[in-house]
Parts: sequence; structure tokens; C-alpha cells
Amino acid sequence: MMKKLTALCGALVLALSLSACGGTATQLPALVLEDPAASNAASQVSGAESGTQEEPTVEEVPYTEFDDSLDGLCDFLTANKAVAGEPTEMAYETIGAAGGYRYRFILNNSTVQVEVYAFDLENLGEQGQAVLDSVKESGQFPMLDNQVPATLSGSGQYMMIYTDNSTSAENTAQKDRVLGLFQGFYSE
Repeated sequence: MMKKLTALCGALVLALSLSACGGTATQLPALVLEDPAASNAASQVSGAESGTQEEPTVEEVPYTEFDDSLDGLCDFLTANKAVAGEPTEMAYETIGAAGGYRYRFILNNSTVQVEVYAFDLENLGEQGQAVLDSVKESGQFPMLDNQVPATLSGSGQYMMIYTDNSTSAENTAQKDRVLGLFQGFYSE
């Protein structure tokens, strides 16, 4: 009975965190993709030379500078401006993961939530296997009568849930960039 109660409480915590509710935008850190002063100077120079403005870019830090671990993945994402703020440990056991963190931050006036989970592929339990199989098959997994969209890393050891309700071109491009970084993390 105690195990069922613990699992139910963990599932409730995970479900509440997936809903991305609570808190106000002023309490969350902002993800800044470029230095505004540098971008203004670069825009003026490039605009004067070519007549157009270039898209801002973030210089990528290679994954090989980080450990192949959940903490290494978090450091890699932070260094590449994929997430901002301090991670919060998640109730990762409810999905059969070995560890998990959540980041919440503001990007272009939109609240973004990024969750990353690590799975021990050598000692994967039934729940973990079911989650990974579901994500491999359909790009989502069931949690409390909801289908949660998720992405697996190239190695299959890590899973990411990226939530951003904004459909702006900038936020969509950032999400695509982050998913690309994530999928390339120790995928070889």
C-alpha cells in the first residue's frame, strides 16, 4: 500500500510539473541568447555593408567538453544557452528513469519548461522500458491519462520534454536548435 501511495504522489508531482503552471514570469530567469549591445553593433555593421540584418547565432560548445552523464548533459545545455536558471530535481522514478531535472525560464516573454531524464539502459525496469518504447514509437508517452510529447537523445539514454506555448519564429527556432543539441549529445 505504501508503494502505491508513494508512486501516486510521485506521479502527481510529475503531472503538476508538466503542466507548467504556477509562479509568475518575474520570478523566472530569462534566457538571453545574445548580448544586446553586441547584437546592435553587429546589426548596424552588417546592415550597412549588405543592406540586411543577420540572424543572431549562439556559438556552440561541443559535447565532448562534458561528461556523458545527466549532470554533463545539463552543463552542456546551459553552456549552449539551451536552458537558464537552476535545475529542479524531478520525481524521475515514476517514469522509470535513473535521474531527472526540470528548468523553467522565460524566452521572448514566453514561459519555457525543459525536462531532461537519464535512463540506466543496462538495468531498465518495466516502467522505464515502456516509456522509452512509447517515445521511440510515437514521440510521446502516457502519464495520468495524458500523452506527453518527448524526444530521445541519439544514444537513447536521455529523454527531453520541451514545452513552450509560443509559436513565434524565434521560439520555434530555439526549440529546434535545443532538440538538435540534445539529440547530438554523445549520440555516436
